[in-house]
Amino acid sequence: MPYKDKEEQKKYNRKYDKKYNKEHREHINERNKKWQKNNPAYKTYRKKYMKRYWEENSESINECHGKWLKTENGRACHQKCKAKRRAKMKEIINTLTFQEWLDILKKFRYRCAYCGKEFDLFDRPTRDHIIPISKGGNNTKENVIPACRSCNSKKFNKMISIGDQL
Repeated sequence: MPYKDKEEQKKYNRKYDKKYNKEHREHINERNKKWQKNNPAYKTYRKKYMKRYWEENSESINECHGKWLKTENGRACHQKCKAKRRAKMKEIINTLTFQEWLDILKKFRYRCAYCGKEFDLFDRPTRDHIIPISKGGNNTKENVIPACRSCNSKKFNKMISIGDQL
């Protein structure tokens, strides 16, 4: 059936392509890897292209990235990347997931483990390590508790129990 205009045809093609790519993802990835292996010049071309693309579109890329970092998923991903980098540098165990963090918050009834202050939109929880990463602690659910910014800053890298005064 012919389409009324080119835009309608493009919309249909995009929808079809998206469905096809989703259903044949493994085959497409395998084919692409094989092609890239047989075309080593592709890597240098891709680097040059991406560098030029970044230079031409850096403002809009940064704007989109900034918006994404303000979402819950963006913040969680950013925190995980920071923790992953620190874990790699310190050679620690980094298994804390976002769901585990939510479970920890729920266990502490969305309150600071030290002062009991309830978290809200303006005073968000921070992840405090019972045994600080700088002293060999791991980024695991057993070693993390929620703390308000001021309590976490006061604690710094000391090892204190929840009942101790800051």
